[in-house]
Amino acid sequence: MKKIFLMSGIILSCTLSNAQILSRENGDTARADAEITNATVYFGYGAELTHTAKIRGSATTKTIMINQLSTNIDVNSLQISCPEDVTLLSHQYNLFYPTVPIVIKSREAEKMEDSIKLINKEINRIRNTITIEQETMTKTGLLIETTVSTGSSNGKPVTSDELLKLVEYYNAKIEKSRTNIFNYGQNIDLANEKIEDIRKRINALSKVTNIQNPKPYGQLILQVICKNAGEIPVALSYYTNNAGWTPMYDIRVNSKTNKVKLVYKASITQNTGIDWKKTKLTLSTGTPNFGVAAPILSPWYLQLYVPELYNALQGKVAGINVMRNSVQSFGEKKQLNEVVITSEAEGYKMKDITGRVSTIDPSTLQQFTTLNQGQLNTNFEIDLPYDIEGNGKLHSVTIKDQEIDCILKNYAIPRVDKEAYLLAEVADWQNLDLLPGDANIIMDNTYIGKSVIDPNTTADTLNLSLGKDKRLAVKRSLVKELSSLKASGGSNKQTFTYEIIVKNNKLTDVNMLLKDQYPLSTIKEVEVKLEDGGEAMVNEEVGVLTWKIALKPGESKKLRFTYSVKYPKDKKIVNLK
Repeated sequence: MKKIFLMSGIILSCTLSNAQILSRENGDTARADAEITNATVYFGYGAELTHTAKIRGSATTKTIMINQLSTNIDVNSLQISCPEDVTLLSHQYNLFYPTVPIVIKSREAEKMEDSIKLINKEINRIRNTITIEQETMTKTGLLIETTVSTGSSNGKPVTSDELLKLVEYYNAKIEKSRTNIFNYGQNIDLANEKIEDIRKRINALSKVTNIQNPKPYGQLILQVICKNAGEIPVALSYYTNNAGWTPMYDIRVNSKTNKVKLVYKASITQNTGIDWKKTKLTLSTGTPNFGVAAPILSPWYLQLYVPELYNALQGKVAGINVMRNSVQSFGEKKQLNEVVITSEAEGYKMKDITGRVSTIDPSTLQQFTTLNQGQLNTNFEIDLPYDIEGNGKLHSVTIKDQEIDCILKNYAIPRVDKEAYLLAEVADWQNLDLLPGDANIIMDNTYIGKSVIDPNTTADTLNLSLGKDKRLAVKRSLVKELSSLKASGGSNKQTFTYEIIVKNNKLTDVNMLLKDQYPLSTIKEVEVKLEDGGEAMVNEEVGVLTWKIALKPGESKKLRFTYSVKYPKDKKIVNLK
């Protein structure tokens, strides 16, 4: 009997103890999933994500766990905001891996899973290579900055010529590094496509269907002291590298009215480990700059050229600082799907290679976009909720569209290309907030092709190439009867006369800029002379002839120019024509 009471007491004690432990855990720890509300996406790569979470807490709550954060964040950029009655003692970020459900698979499906593991290992290796290259470039950039600011390397002064050569080497590395990062991204894309194909076959073979493996996510653990019970709103933000945007443009030309409309779009990609649901976007033209210290001047010492010092500097320059000089690294590794654009009464359609069609109205979207000019960058704030999956695929977002004041002119260099091109000359382009990017040329609602917008120029006007103009005929030919070869003494004199015929097959007047060239000589024994410039504007330094031509509908004009080359009889000249 005593044993029975004793056992009952032990069971009751254990039950009470377990209940107390469970109560203490529930009372000490509060959990909630974070919801993303805003995303500030930076030009190139990088984004600042803002989350909110609402936790039910009490005076006994000591730990708050916030789930569903990005899997890759810069912990140093983490900012947390809590109510005044909650004291934040410390915080810790870590990755949480949910338990994967057990799925019964066939032997063939298991082999496919092994293949996926091998591919994932290769993807991780490539990503690690990208990370190592970026870190190396960042450190190298800091080394170069230190060398430039101090004027010395390893305590030895560096001359200005050496610094110039170092900068030239630095610029040459930019193209190579960006190409490497782009190729790495392409390899990751191909690997992900293989994984997707294998998973489709696994789903077809698997005995258990519609089971999705949970993805890992970021988790933030807060140690707090709560003074009151109730709902605790927590706001937090952080920076992540795994997102970015690059500009895309539509240049829509109406040939009848000669009006040009510029549609400013953004190609956004994110692979942050979480999906952005109903998120308001801010697209920033700036990039996070971790080296924010302003340069200072140090004494400038001159010295003689020392080959050993120059070679040492060349060996240390193994990369570049992508954060400051790359147009984009993370976002640029993707390519946007082919787009076919057709006119509609309410907007235009965009059709990708999967066949999906979405109708958008740029003028409507522009009403929700606010332009904020800062000291260092421009922000496009879009007051619309966007859903962007965290799978790294590109999403096209229209920012704004506007008619631009420009002058349409035709341009041709018949020696290089037989075709004539249509250019839009934009005067006040600085007010358009342009960034380097590709542009789709759409002439009279017909897709013509792609061009490039590069605003990194100091010129007063910006020339936008709008494609080939087939209605202008340009022909360049050698006039044989006016060309000759004469020998005199110990030298030959060869004369060339070229004729250029331009005809306007349009129904409107044409203003045309026509260019050609004659050769230049850097050899003392070879003498080149422009005999007749054909009333062209001549740039003797580069040997370029320029004509400005006005043509009526159906009108044609002939232009001629002549040059001669005098050289020794016993020599031959390469590429005279």
